[in-house]
Amino acid sequence: MSNKRVLYQMLDNPLSKNHGNKTWSLQLLQYFKERDIAVDFVSDREWGMWSDSDIATFQQTGLADRLFVLDRKPSKKNILRYFLSHKLPEFFIKKKAGFYKAPIYDHITRYYQKQFDNILKKNSYDFVLINYVTCASLIHNNPYLKGATTIIDTHDFFTSQHQHHKNFDIGASFKEEMRRLSWFDMIWTVSTEEHYIFSQFCKNDVRLVQTMLDKPSVRRDFKDKKYDIIYVASDIRHNQLSAEWFFKQVYPLLPSDIKICVIGKIIRYIDDYPNVEKILFVDDLADYYTQAKVAICPMLSGTGIKIKVVEALSFGLPIVCNHRGLDGLLNKVNNGCIATNDATQFASAIQQLLHDTAFYERQSHMASATFDLFFAKEQAYQRLDNIFGITQTS
Repeated sequence: MSNKRVLYQMLDNPLSKNHGNKTWSLQLLQYFKERDIAVDFVSDREWGMWSDSDIATFQQTGLADRLFVLDRKPSKKNILRYFLSHKLPEFFIKKKAGFYKAPIYDHITRYYQKQFDNILKKNSYDFVLINYVTCASLIHNNPYLKGATTIIDTHDFFTSQHQHHKNFDIGASFKEEMRRLSWFDMIWTVSTEEHYIFSQFCKNDVRLVQTMLDKPSVRRDFKDKKYDIIYVASDIRHNQLSAEWFFKQVYPLLPSDIKICVIGKIIRYIDDYPNVEKILFVDDLADYYTQAKVAICPMLSGTGIKIKVVEALSFGLPIVCNHRGLDGLLNKVNNGCIATNDATQFASAIQQLLHDTAFYERQSHMASATFDLFFAKEQAYQRLDNIFGITQTS
C-alpha cells in the first residue's frame, strides 16, 4: 500500500455527474483508490448541494478515506454571534463593503477557512490539491501545511472563461489569476493552450494533466445505430449560446429525417423539433453514444478541454464541432474532429459523414487513435504516477 496522503478539496459533489469537472474528479478519486493513496476529500455543503443521503452514498463508494463537507457560514440560531463572528468580518476584512472589488471572486469565507485549517492542524499530508483559482486562498500563507506539496487543478482559464461578462476587466483578472497560481508548488492544466499561457507567466511547475476515460468495450455497426447525431451538454452560458447557434444556423440546413438526440440540461434552452429527442439525464451515456453515428460539439466560446469531445472519441465517433471544440487536443488535425465556424460547412460535414462510408471510417479510425494516444486511462495513470511518486512493479 502507498504511504502517500492527499487532502483533495473541491466545491462540488462529484457524484452529480452533470459537468466535465465532476467526471474528472471521479476519475482522479478512482486513480487514488487504485494506487492505494489515502485521500481526505473536502467539499462545500451549499455549493455542492450535499444532502445526508449524498454524504452516505459518497462514503459507501470508498473513493475517499474521509469526507469533510464544510459550511461557508455558521448557523444563524444565535443571530448576534452570527453577525459578529461572520457577517461583520466578511463585510470588512474580505473587502466586500464596496471599497474594493477583487477582479476574481474569492469563494472562501473565514468560517470555511477555519474548518479547513482545523483539518490541516489535526493531520499531515504529502499533497494538498485545490480545485479552481477561486479557492486558492485556502493555502496562501497557510501555516498548517507542514511541508505538503500544494497543487492547483485549474480546470479552466478563468480570465478567458469570464471575459464576456459585463464590465469585466481582463487585465486585472489576468494579473490576479497569475498571482493566485503563483502561490502553488504545481499547476495542473487540462489543455495545451492553458499550459502554454500559464508556463509563460508562472515560474511554478506547470503540468498538463488531461482527462482520462476507460475505453468502451461495446460498439455497434453503423447501420444498427438509432441516432444520426448525438449532442451532450450542460446548461452553462457558453453552451446556451452555442446550442442557439446550431439550431438557428445549422439545423435548418439539415434534412428533416435526420434523428438527433440531445442529452443534458441544455434541453431546457432548445425548442421542440419533430426529429429531436431531448433527454434531461441518463445513468449511462454509453448506452446512447453506442447508438449514435456522429457527435456534435457546437462551442463558440469557453476554455479547457471538452469532456464530451473526449467521450465521443472514446467510442470512435467522428465529431463535427466549432474551433473551440478543439481546445485542449494536442493534435488539431487528423484527430476525428471536423472543425468549422461556418454553419453551411458544419451541416455539410454532418451530411458527408452520414453518407460517405469511406470518409466516415477514416474519421472514426482517427477518433479512436486520438483517444488511445492521449486520453486512455493507462496513459493518464503514468503521468499521475510521476507526479505523486508512485512506482509500479511488474
